[in-house]
Amino acid sequence: MNTENVKVEKMLAEYERAQDAAHHTDTVIHEITAIVWGANTLLLGFILEVNCDSGNQKLVLAATVLGFLMSAYVPWIVYWTKKGQRIAYAICRAIEDELPLAHRLNNQIHHEYAKWKPGQVAVWVLTIFFFAAWVYVGMHAWSCLHPCRS
Repeated sequence: MNTENVKVEKMLAEYERAQDAAHHTDTVIHEITAIVWGANTLLLGFILEVNCDSGNQKLVLAATVLGFLMSAYVPWIVYWTKKGQRIAYAICRAIEDELPLAHRLNNQIHHEYAKWKPGQVAVWVLTIFFFAAWVYVGMHAWSCLHPCRS
């Protein structure tokens, strides 16, 4: 095996590892999002069962803080994992530029994919809805604990 073939084999191995790392990122994001949004929805459902005159309003406030933190966790994870994914895909594109690959998949995807990042926008929109729900729950629980006296 000559040195040029060894170089190509190494680059193809690096390409495969970068592609695997980039794909793994989406799996991590999907799993975390599904778990957190599912937990948020379940927690909100339990809170709907708590009456205002219940002695559990302090627990509702604690659940509100937990829900708020869980909601913030999703875009935070998306932000940091996407950084690594962008690096991995940039490596793939660089290898595609250097090797005589006919189809250059990652370069074509990068060229065609929406620059406004619709997936990340969707995460933020849904996160804002969860934030709004938790703010409402927290305000309602607070008002149950401290009713206005006229």
